[in-house]
Amino acid sequence: MGDKTGWASEKIGRDVIWTTKNKRIELESVTPHAHGPAPGIRGRSPGVAEIRFTPQEMFGAMARCPHLHPIDPAAVTFESEGCRHLIAKHVNERPVDFSILPSVKRLKDFSRTHMIGVAGAAIAYLQMIRDGYVWCDHFENLHMTRKPRTRRSPDFVFSRPGDTDVALTESKATHGSSRKQFKRTVESGYLKQVEPHLGFEISGAVASHGFSMGSWMTSATRAELLIDHTAIPAPAGSDSPPSNPNVIRRGNYLTVLSLMFGPAIAAAARAGTWVPSETQFLAVHWLDRDWLIGLSDFPQAALWIASEDEAGGGFDSRHLRLSNDFALELGVARAFFSSLASPDDRSDPLAELGRMDDALIARARERGGAVFPDGFAVLGKDKTGAPVTILNWDPQLDQFKKEDVKVTGELPEPVLQHSFEAPTWAFEQEREKPKTERLRLTVGRTD
Repeated sequence: MGDKTGWASEKIGRDVIWTTKNKRIELESVTPHAHGPAPGIRGRSPGVAEIRFTPQEMFGAMARCPHLHPIDPAAVTFESEGCRHLIAKHVNERPVDFSILPSVKRLKDFSRTHMIGVAGAAIAYLQMIRDGYVWCDHFENLHMTRKPRTRRSPDFVFSRPGDTDVALTESKATHGSSRKQFKRTVESGYLKQVEPHLGFEISGAVASHGFSMGSWMTSATRAELLIDHTAIPAPAGSDSPPSNPNVIRRGNYLTVLSLMFGPAIAAAARAGTWVPSETQFLAVHWLDRDWLIGLSDFPQAALWIASEDEAGGGFDSRHLRLSNDFALELGVARAFFSSLASPDDRSDPLAELGRMDDALIARARERGGAVFPDGFAVLGKDKTGAPVTILNWDPQLDQFKKEDVKVTGELPEPVLQHSFEAPTWAFEQEREKPKTERLRLTVGRTD
């Protein structure tokens, strides 16, 4: 009897699992929605007909956009890593077109739904940055000066270089609905979650237009994008209200901060209580640029280090940090750290930032990594063995200062230090006489 899921017909092996191939998704349906004349409303249609992305670019997008509501970012690293490996097993390496294999139906419903939702959010993010948008924040992180006529909301708010207004985005995804049925879902997302917020001020920026982006992944051979958007109206002749997207841009880098250094630092930075000058950072030279390295409290095989406690002769768990794949271009990090010192300053350094150049993004792709337009990166495997520099943040000069010590290898020492109380993984060293030692992994807190 045949396997209706298609599992038996799929060969599972290195030639099937998605690890390197650049995939494509084409835009198959574009539906404009007219909006009555209103201050600040100016529609925009999608500017690209297809997007291409590597597994690393998909991974970076999945890491930063998996949740509609803010959660503890400490879970994101494990979750996005899990999604990366899970989705790789259900995407065929060989075809150019991106699609989810029928083998995904062997997953439990809740697991499959979650994976498809995370992948859909990542595809929506990749579509937006390919279309010229650079910075985004979760809608729930922002505030509105007046209430719309609905409690439903979109997923993200995006900002483009040179524009003071912003775009709203809602993500939809399916691996079971027909194209016709799913098209109605995408339309409903626009009408009920995007359109009611248009023209409103969101954390100082006017939402001038929006998109409902649908990732139709029911086909086993070719996924498609369906987009409903704000139609371009005839010029109304009215002046646009004041708009400033700096809060959205700062929120973009707060998300990056949480991915790189964990929830405690990100929460403190959002609250304005984090002091970067009290923290040591690490930077690596990659693609002829310096990058601030992400460090987290999570163990990875062969990627751990702890500084010795001179007084007790053991390991000091407060100094235990682990390198992850995330990084931020050092010039961008400098602008972001400077902006944290004066969040209400109209001359915010983030306002001067542009997007990373396409040549750098292409080089990262060739080297097995990913660079996003905002300067966030997933480092390539060739970073191993690159020289690592210890940095301190100087708030007086608004710049990073290098320490004299340089380390080579995957993990340097000393590592990122923190003075706040946060969950961590601690390695304890037990000494056994006469000269034997055993290393044991335990879970604890940095009390």
